[in-house]
Amino acid sequence: MRKGILTLLVGLLVVSSGCVGLITGETVEFDSAPASVSDSALEETGYEQSMADEQTIERTVTVAGQERTIRVTNHIRQYERGIDLGPVGDVNAGRFIVFSTPSASVAGQTLNPAASWSNERLVEEVASRNDQINDVQFERNRSVDALGESREVAVFSGTTTIEGQEVDVLLHLTSFEHEGDVVVAVAVYPERIDDREGPRVDTLLGGLSHSGN
Repeated sequence: MRKGILTLLVGLLVVSSGCVGLITGETVEFDSAPASVSDSALEETGYEQSMADEQTIERTVTVAGQERTIRVTNHIRQYERGIDLGPVGDVNAGRFIVFSTPSASVAGQTLNPAASWSNERLVEEVASRNDQINDVQFERNRSVDALGESREVAVFSGTTTIEGQEVDVLLHLTSFEHEGDVVVAVAVYPERIDDREGPRVDTLLGGLSHSGN
């Protein structure tokens, strides 16, 4: 699950033809600020951080006949919680991933398409690039307070395989701009525990912290 989302998100930065002439230096750097979940929210929900990573991606583009390098630094945090799945025992089937990527604007021109993608578009890309998530269907939209504002969260259903067992899952996804970055948060857990895990996701979203550049 994490690998599929990461593959999608780290490749979001592109340079459009509308930016020709805006980039004048040899290398343009964009650095996001990490987004994470507060210790109090983790303690309340039982989630633990399992991964923290910083990735720098470079892409060479041709601008006005000359090559230019775009360098982007993204941050990703993953949190997990053990869930009892009966015959297969207790496994880390609850996952919460938060990703920050620069809005990447030059002279008012946004270079990062993630800034304008809808939640539905993002999850379609996640599902198409991750063969571990199947039969993804949109279920509903809802609102959750995160980083000082009400955020739209899209909920999807799907199936995945955990320890050889096919499991129906729910996927919650939200994406929004905050202090110069695009923040994307994704939660996945077995659908049969939605009544208990859904409120935990709300707590994790409410416990997000992020200080932009």
